[in-house]
Amino acid sequence: MRNQQGFAAILILALLPILLSGLFLVAAMMGFLQLDLAMKHTCRSEGLQGQERVRPHLEKLLSLNPRALKLKAEWITAQVQLKAAYAAKNPPLIAAAKLRVAQVETWRQTLDAQQKQLIQQSNLQLQRSHNSTRTQLYRAHRENQTRLNFLTIKTQIENEPIPRLAVRPDFPDTAPTYSPEHDFEVRQALAQRWQYRIALRPPLSNFLKADFGFEKACAVTLTKGSLRWKTQITKGRYSLKSVW
Repeated sequence: MRNQQGFAAILILALLPILLSGLFLVAAMMGFLQLDLAMKHTCRSEGLQGQERVRPHLEKLLSLNPRALKLKAEWITAQVQLKAAYAAKNPPLIAAAKLRVAQVETWRQTLDAQQKQLIQQSNLQLQRSHNSTRTQLYRAHRENQTRLNFLTIKTQIENEPIPRLAVRPDFPDTAPTYSPEHDFEVRQALAQRWQYRIALRPPLSNFLKADFGFEKACAVTLTKGSLRWKTQITKGRYSLKSVW
């Protein structure tokens, strides 16, 4: 009986480092999950705020399309009237037609400048949001890294391209109408991608060998709702496994 109890005690003592290492590993992985959740929350919240600031510019740009069509029609009519005035060799009509052409052209140039300003403001906001998200991701990593006493985590934030407002002119002209590009939601997305490299610190590394890495990503875009454009978390160009 004493031999069996002694054997059990020796077995428990022999397994104790492994059991403790397993408990510490579970605690460390829980800490890592907190870090991962903090990184994804930061990326998504920053992206949602950025796209929410871009949304009014996009809506305003697209709302100008009817005016662009109207001015285009008026410009064509003015050109036809000018040709007719020349054909009639009527100086007063020619002068009036020229004035009308110049007037409509001025309106179109004003509208064109307004459209380009909205696109420029959108692109600037997307750039600011992209850079701000990267800064906040680094901060979230630093703040949560201190909790992971048993893990060494190296985080590499990749250089994802900065998106531009994903619209295109429907024809090359002054003050054209604009439409969303093909694959608008992918092209418009504010996206970030980062990689983790994880290893155990001593003394856990003396009992358990763990050295692995994986990739995470998040993307936030604009999508057309039933009544208006809205922000949306999306998978973008990434697989669902890396996004979620």
